[in-house]
This record gives sequence, structure tokens and C-alpha cells, in this order.
Amino acid sequence: MAEHQESFLIDKDLRPACYDDFHCLMSECRYSCCKVSWRITFNKKDYLALKRQNGSPDLEARMERALRRVRKDLPAEHYGEFDMHSGECPLLREDCLCALQVEKGHEVLPKVCQTFPRAESYTPGYLEKSLTPACEGVLELLWNLPEGLEFRSEPLPKELQRTLHLQEQGLHLMYFPLIREWCVDVLQDRRFPLPDRLLLLGLGLRRLADGEKDYAAWLLWARALPESAEHLLDREADEHTLARFLSNNIQVLIELNVPGPDFSELKSDLLRSLNLTINRETNRTTIPLAPYQEARKRWESRIGERGYFMENLMVMLALHLYFPDLTSPKALWKSYANLCSLYSVYRFMEVMSCREGAAGDKAELFRLIVYTSRGLIHNNSFQNKLRDELFQHDSATLAHMAILLSG
Repeated sequence: MAEHQESFLIDKDLRPACYDDFHCLMSECRYSCCKVSWRITFNKKDYLALKRQNGSPDLEARMERALRRVRKDLPAEHYGEFDMHSGECPLLREDCLCALQVEKGHEVLPKVCQTFPRAESYTPGYLEKSLTPACEGVLELLWNLPEGLEFRSEPLPKELQRTLHLQEQGLHLMYFPLIREWCVDVLQDRRFPLPDRLLLLGLGLRRLADGEKDYAAWLLWARALPESAEHLLDREADEHTLARFLSNNIQVLIELNVPGPDFSELKSDLLRSLNLTINRETNRTTIPLAPYQEARKRWESRIGERGYFMENLMVMLALHLYFPDLTSPKALWKSYANLCSLYSVYRFMEVMSCREGAAGDKAELFRLIVYTSRGLIHNNSFQNKLRDELFQHDSATLAHMAILLSG
């Protein structure tokens, strides 16, 4: 018996309105993607195309220093890279412009350089476009949107249109645009604090993860869910909950790896500011709550009125990660646990931007968010490790999500 199949045309895009406003900060960027704390890798096609480039003696000398072949045991998309061991890409000129782009044009750059920080992918319903929070210019856009992210959609030219074929077991993916829309609506529902909104997502998505098949009925129920929600989280976490929140995030900080001396110094400063003590006999670490609590008070007085910034960040992140993953009930819940885990780290870093001795301003906040994004969002193996550890330790429950959301 032939399997039932549905096909539909993807003939429009979906993007945050600020996507169209992005531009590189160039010399004003403090955390350039062409400098430290970054690896710029590309596939074999881009590597060979770069090897064929020629130009002025200066460009050819830079290209000779810039290109290197990556180890053969890495994935195909990491076939080659720019040699960043000197602290920045050899193609970066003193005026912070790319020597290759200046001489040869934008189209000769490897795809990663042409597109970063943009990303796009075909999903059921749209060609979706997003921006990664690993770029200071993107964070500046999110900072300047107190009313929240708005979205645009336009018809795609014929050459960019695609037909999506879904087998019977994948037909629920047709509901992806509506379920995604509900998720974004909840994330932007300012009747609730952001942690409560994330927990609301879990309450709604848990029913799908438990095997709900009537998606139309689920949508009606889910849209009414916020109206019936009471106080889902304590406004102030008790000391035990806060201690677990800090323990989780301090472990993430210890394991977070972003190349470059600047991040190493930053990590040391963050850990030092928490006044951790280690019992040499038991090898157990004591985490005092006061340093974080005091940093949170400073955050509330300095940046707290910019609470919309974290909302914008999480909405953009949901788009960037193509959340929620509807390929299976298990994948759906993993994608939700991952979103909560990422929020927890970002919240921790947001507060720590106001730690004792730090500037506690937008610049320090952006520094922590950029480095965290480069070490997490652009390191899939580490991001997946954090998510999978929740399931290995039976900590992927809604109750544990509440702990991750409590800081």
C-alpha cells in the first residue's frame, strides 16, 4: 500500500524586521568575527576557490598566510580555515576592511563570511531568516527594539522557491508555522515575566511531547493556556533553588571554551567574583549566594528596565535554532530543554555583567553575550552535551526547567 504524501510549495520568506537593518560595525566592532575568539572554517569548494584567487602582491601575500587545511578527521564543512593564530584573520587590513573583499568583491568570500551573522533555512511554510547573537551588531539591533521583534514576509523569486514533500508520519510538520507562531506569541506575552513565559511554553509543548495527535485541538487549548495561567514561578527563588541555578551555570562557565586570551581572562574574572571556595579534603566547592544576589540588585537598578532585550534575544534564538523541533516527540522536548538551558546561561551572564568591579553597562553585557554565543550557539557539540546531560540525569522535567529559569 502506497504511503500517503503531502506536498506544498514554499514560496515566501519569514524574517525579523530588524534582519533588513543589519550592517557590519566594521572598525567600531569590539568583538570582530575576523579577530580573536573565533574559528573561520569553510568547505572544500570554498577552500579551492580561495586558493585560485590572485591579485596585488599585498593580497597574494595575505592569502598565502591566511589559508590552511584543517585536519582530515573533521566534518566536510570544516575542510579549510583562515589561520587566526596571530589573533586576527590575515586578510583584515588596518582599516578593519577585508583585503580580499576590497580587491575582488563580496562574491569571492567563503559562504561563512558572506552570510555571518545571517542564517537561513527552508522550514515547513517559509524560507526562514535569522541573525545569530554572536555578533555585537545584532545585539545592538535587539537593544534598540523596546516594542519587541516584528516580522516580515514577502514572496520568493521563482529560483528560491522549493517544494516540500512530507510522508504520512511527518504530516504534523505542516503545523510547524502555527506552533512556531504560538511559541513566539508566548515569548512576547509581557503579562508574564520572561521565565514564566518559558515555563508556559513547556506546559504547552509537554502535551505534544506526550503524543497529542489532534493538532487543531491542541492549538485551541494552547492559545487559551496563558489566559488561565496563574503565578507559575516564585518571583524570588529560595536559596536552595538559587544554589542549584548557580551550580549549573558555574559548571557551564568552567567548561565553556572560546579561543583567545580575552575570554580566558574574562572567565577567570567571573569565577573570582563569585568568591567560590574549595574544601581541599572533600574537593567540594562552596558557592556563596551573596555575590550573585548583589550583582542581580545592580542589574535591576542599571539594566533592569531593558528587560525586553532578553525577550528579543530569546525570540531571535528560537528562530535561529528553528525551535520547536517537531520531527519526533523526543526531539520536541529536547529542543525545549535546550532553549531553557540556553536561557539559563544567558540570564546568568546578564546578571554577571553587573558583578562587583565590572562596568555593569551595555558594553559589558554585550561582551558576555557575544562570547557565550560563540561558545554555545556556534559549538553544537557542547550545546548538545549540556542538553543531553539533562536527560541522562533525569533533569529534563518541567520542575528542573523551573530551576534553570529561576535566576
